[in-house]
Amino acid sequence: MYHRIHIFGASGSGATTLGQELRRQLPHVLMDGDDYFWIEKYTRPREPKKRLELLKEDLSRSPQWILTGAVCGWGDELRSAFDRFADGETN
Repeated sequence: MYHRIHIFGASGSGATTLGQELRRQLPHVLMDGDDYFWIEKYTRPREPKKRLELLKEDLSRSPQWILTGAVCGWGDELRSAFDRFADGETN
């Protein structure tokens, strides 16, 4: 079983919907990249350093999680933490 799954996609692409469905079937915590990117959704972005800090803190709290959405650029250092990617690539 994969413990750290990243389903990536831009806002509106269905990544969160897929993550929610997987969450119903797996014992994983679900986190959405948009919740870290935005202070106020789609209006006020959070500083990249703060986004990463908050996300890393939450990821460290659970051994099994699903992260949805794009974290490209600001979350690149997390790539090695993912067991499984939406595109089928594994680490």
